[in-house]
Amino acid sequence: MTGSQNNHNSQNNSILNIFANTQDGAYAVDGEQTIVFWNEAAEQMLGYSKQDALGMKCWQLMKGHSTEGSSFCRLNCQVMNNISQGKAGENFDLLVKHRDGHNLLVNVSTLPLPHHPGHLEHPRLMHLARFLADEPMQPGRLRIHLLGPTIVWRPDGTLVEGPLWRRIKVRALLVYLALQRGPVPRETLIEVLWPDLDYEAGLRNLNTTVYNLRRSLEPNLGRGSDSIYVIYEGGNYRLDNSQSHWLDVQAFEQGIRRARVEREQEKAIAIYKETLALYRGEYLTDLGNTEVVCSGEQHRLSERYLAAMEAMGLLYEQIGQDEKAKEVYQKIMAIDHCRETACQRLMRLLIRQGDTSSAANYCRRLNEALRLELNAVPTKETRRLCAMAKCEM
Repeated sequence: MTGSQNNHNSQNNSILNIFANTQDGAYAVDGEQTIVFWNEAAEQMLGYSKQDALGMKCWQLMKGHSTEGSSFCRLNCQVMNNISQGKAGENFDLLVKHRDGHNLLVNVSTLPLPHHPGHLEHPRLMHLARFLADEPMQPGRLRIHLLGPTIVWRPDGTLVEGPLWRRIKVRALLVYLALQRGPVPRETLIEVLWPDLDYEAGLRNLNTTVYNLRRSLEPNLGRGSDSIYVIYEGGNYRLDNSQSHWLDVQAFEQGIRRARVEREQEKAIAIYKETLALYRGEYLTDLGNTEVVCSGEQHRLSERYLAAMEAMGLLYEQIGQDEKAKEVYQKIMAIDHCRETACQRLMRLLIRQGDTSSAANYCRRLNEALRLELNAVPTKETRRLCAMAKCEM
């Protein structure tokens, strides 16, 4: 073995030792996705001992799925493809299998490791897994995702799904009850969900929908009155302990507040990244044809998302990571073509980098979007930046 190879091995060992005692579940894979490192926290989190895990393929052990239910962990997964192309590590939420078979929701960060060409057996990628929102799923709690299509996870980590759940009024009923702070009269639910029906027809629909919701949440339920979630008392329905169930909207709002007051820039960025990952799309995007959805709330949360992205982009600039900031601003502009403040930040950054042609392109796109979508003209600051980019408006 050459001296450079010895140094490389020593470097990898030192890196792995750093993660041996971390509180995050840490495991490393080589170029063939074989697990070559597995720390004690990973043992406790997933139930596999080091002896069980080492030598296994990561995708066979983890059996990971996205929070939408699609397969994620597989041979030559997207994460490994990105690393092989020299792209930076990423952060994502994942549903993985515990050894005893139940599902766990975790957030995973990836870290490329120094690699010596021609040595596949050396660790290529470190994964750091932590329970989502820094806590395991607590007994009796549902995890309810409303940012994007409605998704609900049971306390055992299984996904609520099936033909009954796919009915829009079933999901709308669950969402409405989850957002209330107390019991809701039957009359109110009928008015919200079936505003065009008379009371008797609406009541029949409500009874059927309650039945379908209970069966969706609790497939093995015997009698409706035995439901631990959808409770009926004195003419009112409520979601049992509705305020104790996890709601992504609440976590989203709390995360943004935490990031805004965090003084350490890199930590604030980490909080923003974790929080923004909760936003899978517009609030209740799959319930748009119901009275449950408030367009004002959709707009408010969308604005919160874009404003948080801008704040994260500015933090990246402040710590000298202009490329990361550029990616954030570009993503904002892809979502909202008329987002003038983000376009200004992006143009300033491009001009600072000497890329005036790209800045001019964004100037033209913004001007066109403002004209076509809002019938508006750019502000004085935008016109100044366009002039600096030598863009003819």
